[in-house]
Amino acid sequence: MPYLLDQPPVPFRSRPILFIDFELTGLESSRHEIIEIAALRVNQPDFEIVNSYYTKVAPRHIETADNRSLSVTDYSPTAWKDAISLSTALRELSQFAPGCLLAGWVIQTEWEFLNIALKEYSIPVFYDHRLLEVSTLAFSRLYSHQNLKFLSLSQTARLLGIPLENHRPDSDIRATYRIFRQLVAS
Repeated sequence: MPYLLDQPPVPFRSRPILFIDFELTGLESSRHEIIEIAALRVNQPDFEIVNSYYTKVAPRHIETADNRSLSVTDYSPTAWKDAISLSTALRELSQFAPGCLLAGWVIQTEWEFLNIALKEYSIPVFYDHRLLEVSTLAFSRLYSHQNLKFLSLSQTARLLGIPLENHRPDSDIRATYRIFRQLVAS
């Protein structure tokens, strides 16, 4: 990550927000990989979606994958035959929303995998070091809701009447964005 004090200051309201979701071959960043990326570029102050990005990423070490993760993502070599390399996906993503704030349901997971991958491919960090964690926002806004038993994306979306097809990154990120919009507007 570049030294933060070397970066020019940019007011946070001037930055695009990049809502991002990955599907992974497992949750251990030291041995698992990104295999799907979905992202929404949202401009401020109206929080409108201005662009979207989706790609499947070709795994390089499928042998280290957690079979449960592959099952959840419906991974198969056939379904991933047109997948692109992670380095290509990262370069595209860095052009998609330069200088953005990263946002997601549990954004630390994406942030961790993203930092490792950018370093591996010597791609400069393209986002601010501050993260917008939508699950934390949901915790603060929906804590008193007795119908919310678990602070999960699926239960929060259901409570707010937002459609969701679980573990499909494009659906997950759109639901996360819609939850954010509802909670910020309320």
